[in-house]
Amino acid sequence: MKVLFVSPEVGPIVRAGGLGDVVGALPLALHEIGIDVRVLCPLHRECKKLPAQTLPTNFNLKYGAHTYESKIKETRLGDSKIPVYLLENDILFDRPGIYADEHGDYQDNPIRCFALCQAALLIEKTTGWSPDIFHAHDWMAACLPAYLNFKFSRLKKKNKPRSVLTIHNLEHQGSFNKETFKLSGLPSLYSGIDGFDHFQSMNLLKGGIQHANKITTVSPTYANEIKTEDYGHGLEACLQYRAADLIGILNGIDQKSWNPMTDQALNNFISPSEPDIGKRENKISLMKEMKLPFNQQTPLFGVVSRLYHQKGLDLLADAIPSLISKISAQFILLGSGNKEEENLFINLEKKFPNYISTFIGFDDGLARRIFAGSDFFIMPSRFEPCGLAQQYAMAYGSIPIGRKTGGLADTIRDLKEENKHPNGFLFEEASSNALQEVIHRAVKLYQDQSLFKKIRKNSLNSHCSWDLAAKQYEDVYNWALKH
Repeated sequence: MKVLFVSPEVGPIVRAGGLGDVVGALPLALHEIGIDVRVLCPLHRECKKLPAQTLPTNFNLKYGAHTYESKIKETRLGDSKIPVYLLENDILFDRPGIYADEHGDYQDNPIRCFALCQAALLIEKTTGWSPDIFHAHDWMAACLPAYLNFKFSRLKKKNKPRSVLTIHNLEHQGSFNKETFKLSGLPSLYSGIDGFDHFQSMNLLKGGIQHANKITTVSPTYANEIKTEDYGHGLEACLQYRAADLIGILNGIDQKSWNPMTDQALNNFISPSEPDIGKRENKISLMKEMKLPFNQQTPLFGVVSRLYHQKGLDLLADAIPSLISKISAQFILLGSGNKEEENLFINLEKKFPNYISTFIGFDDGLARRIFAGSDFFIMPSRFEPCGLAQQYAMAYGSIPIGRKTGGLADTIRDLKEENKHPNGFLFEEASSNALQEVIHRAVKLYQDQSLFKKIRKNSLNSHCSWDLAAKQYEDVYNWALKH
């Protein structure tokens, strides 16, 4: 079976978040089970210095009055032999960011999406390799199924390739002026309510949902949630209509990259079977790095997150003053995003310098040291399609605290509930009070060191690999081919 991933990101080559992590890791697991998988991604500015071979066939992509001469470069995914095809067009992709710059989203993002998707259909002409499955990821690749259907409806080809669309975060849909659809080259038939039209706008993700043979999302609970008004972001009716073709597959993590026994960013390695010494030493060094006083009797709560509404960190900022007045606890936060939320945590650090330390921005090494040095890891998300951070935290022995939603509900087994091997804490209501209550529960657990160490070991042994997910995706591909 031959599968082409089409995505705006692929880690470690170029990434902005979890999407890039998934597209960089899942192909490796699919390759291990015998699938010929390759990746197509734009040649963004930040990956232009990669060693890559330019393929001999150039092609033109025309949108309105503009023609974009393009070419494909080929590199490899990490240390593997998996080909990554990079769509080179400096006008469209040689920019400071993947989706936006300091002035906001790029106004020609629809054209950039059309170009990526149409280039996917030219891979056979460019490389001589013909995919059985085109696997599109998120809104920037979501119009690919429509292009595929249009191309092969005209050719009447038997055994035509099929499409799978993965929704990584339904909040991001690619909604643009309805008139922009005319530039796509797709038939006007596709622009209506059964295609890309959504409340008089062109919605790329909706068009992908309507046209894809099969649709996946990144956790089973999220697949159910997005069919409801509370989580559907306006696309719940569309997803209810396609419910028979929608399946949730839980993301895994790259266990080679996220290994506390070999991670060079840590000050001390952590043994999953005997974590006590490694965790203690990492906690001491982390608190020194973040200028917090160390007290073995005080639990340390870590956060690594973007700061915006979805992630619910405003709930933590509201809760911290009350928590500090009532319990012995310390907090370290690494994050950036909404300026108002950034300022909330900066001001909390100024007010409570012995109890909270913040780093505004992102630092991969520090993130890993927070996972390794914290006792608990907080994710109070209002919604969370899958969540990788709680899995990284568990792999490094930090007990997760998450709201009962999406992938958090699928990966965290609450101590309070009747779970055979509890590994963390869940709370239901997205409120500061509910978060305070669950943090109180965590502090109480920390005071019982025997039980705390048992739950920590459960946590260390319960993160997910990509092996199971790869087999589930293989089933989806076979299902699509029978469509």
